[in-house]
Amino acid sequence: MYSAKEAAEMTGLSTATLRYYEKEQLLPQITRNDQKYRQYAEEDIEWIKMIQCMRRANIPIQSIKEYVALLIRGGETLEQRYVMVQNHMKDIKKQMINLQNAFILTQKKLSFYGKLLENSSYKNMSYSEEWKLFNHGED
Repeated sequence: MYSAKEAAEMTGLSTATLRYYEKEQLLPQITRNDQKYRQYAEEDIEWIKMIQCMRRANIPIQSIKEYVALLIRGGETLEQRYVMVQNHMKDIKKQMINLQNAFILTQKKLSFYGKLLENSSYKNMSYSEEWKLFNHGED
């Protein structure tokens, strides 16, 4: 069993975030010791890591809450959870495409600025001149 502080260190979250997850019912009931301090089991740590993964995928708290509620109910909700995960997968793929496009544009911008910095004559360029030069690739 781990204290709240240890669980926070293991997951990289704050103890306040762990309390928030519990308050929002994203975690199963956390065991408490005789002094009423939270005691996290290994399973709780893994559960927290699952939630972190979902949050990193930009899955809203409400959706995670629904998923967790279904998960707790067990096998009878397997089909619903399958559909939820399938939908989340579609959303993650869209996010990946958007991030890839943003990465490509950022690389182009970085290269563009690198070229401009090599030539001091561009220091007095207006934003509209820069915009045209970037968008039309004129050197």
